Amino acid sequence: MDNGFEFDGAAKAQTFSNIFNSIMKDYLYKVRDMEPFYEQTKECIPYEADFFIKWFKGYIAVANDNFVVAQNFYKEAFSLIDKSGDYLVKFLLQAFALFLHAGDKKTAENFWNYGAKKGLFAKADDSMFQRFNAKEQFWVQFSPKMFMDSQKITYRAIADYTRTSSDKLQNAIDRFSVAEVDKLLSDIKNIDDYRIEGISPLYYAIQKKGSLKTGDKAFTESLVTVQSQQMFSKLNLNGLSFDAKEQKYLEIYHQMRETYEKSGLGNIMYCAYFGLESDRQKNKKSIIQIIKSIIDKSSNVDSFVKNISGKVGTNALHLAAEIDDKETCELLLKKGCDVNKVIGYANFGMNYAEGKSATTKIPNSFIYRLISFQAWDTLKMYLTDFSKLAEKSMTEKSDKCNITPLVYMILSVVYAAKDKEEFDKNSTLVNSFIPLFTAAGSVLHEKTAFGTAKSLLGL
Repeated sequence: MDNGFEFDGAAKAQTFSNIFNSIMKDYLYKVRDMEPFYEQTKECIPYEADFFIKWFKGYIAVANDNFVVAQNFYKEAFSLIDKSGDYLVKFLLQAFALFLHAGDKKTAENFWNYGAKKGLFAKADDSMFQRFNAKEQFWVQFSPKMFMDSQKITYRAIADYTRTSSDKLQNAIDRFSVAEVDKLLSDIKNIDDYRIEGISPLYYAIQKKGSLKTGDKAFTESLVTVQSQQMFSKLNLNGLSFDAKEQKYLEIYHQMRETYEKSGLGNIMYCAYFGLESDRQKNKKSIIQIIKSIIDKSSNVDSFVKNISGKVGTNALHLAAEIDDKETCELLLKKGCDVNKVIGYANFGMNYAEGKSATTKIPNSFIYRLISFQAWDTLKMYLTDFSKLAEKSMTEKSDKCNITPLVYMILSVVYAAKDKEEFDKNSTLVNSFIPLFTAAGSVLHEKTAFGTAKSLLGL
């Protein structure tokens, strides 16, 4: 294992790697005396040992919630920084986060600027340092799991991540306070023109409900993906091969998994935004009532559209369809939302075995969104309880959109199956919806760019 050091044998190299990971990742200091490990470090890397032992002691001081002692050790280790080898970046990021969190901006900048001079970090000016979130930087580098009293520190981290806004309505929604939301709504003249972080309160509340529904694991995975993509996009990858770029992305992705998933930080952020696990059932009921209150106050639930790309966008109904939020969709349908509103189009095509192909455009409307996101519970409710509303879309076609919802469902669900088992399963699903589609006005023999539903089903 190459760490920038000259080891006397592979065994010593592996021993030091194990020591480092046992402290930084496994938190062995919680159950073991560290002195024998410090002695082993001296044996493995005698020249570099004093740097690492001071770093380890500083890290363990953080774990003991003794930041003053920790800062002294990190400063002492910094004076020996030329002995850090390939561990330099990790040390600098930890030290920067520690001192920034402690309010010692000058020392924090020294660590960052050292890395910048080495070409490891971006050069920073005062405005960049101002943008750093000290609390977030700290928890990214020092997981609550590493602390001796991890439960107490976890609550501290959750408190640090709990958001407060100058917008009273946003704060009330974030706290799932039905009474507070209702009081604030009574003072707002036009809720349809109100914006929270650029989106409508209704859209904001539906997003929150969706995150509550999917849970902390999905939230953390999404966080890992987004952070990985953002870090990857900032890299200068000129001259790298496709394989080298793929390898670099995987390295970043695994690093983000360590940061947010394995450390438990993603779960802490989720608790801060959506409540402790013990409160979530109550919060789920509250957000339903909050959404209902906003819908009742609204005079035009279709008015806000969030632009997703140059071609498509979403409104409250589309977002609720995307997350299979049957309750919210039902409230919006009863309110009189426009189920046929199209906000952009998407290309859709099929290639056939004989080399032929067919293409058309899919309207980004309520029913097509339900099918695209496989929101089967909501689709069943819509076709069963609101069949009259669905009737127009069942047979509506144009030269631009030469397809029907039923044909689209057959092609995107049955014909997209990866194997026979999935094909049979998906066929059973689609067949269960056929009576609902036909009751709502769908015609099995209606021609489309892809043939009829009847022919595609082999009827």
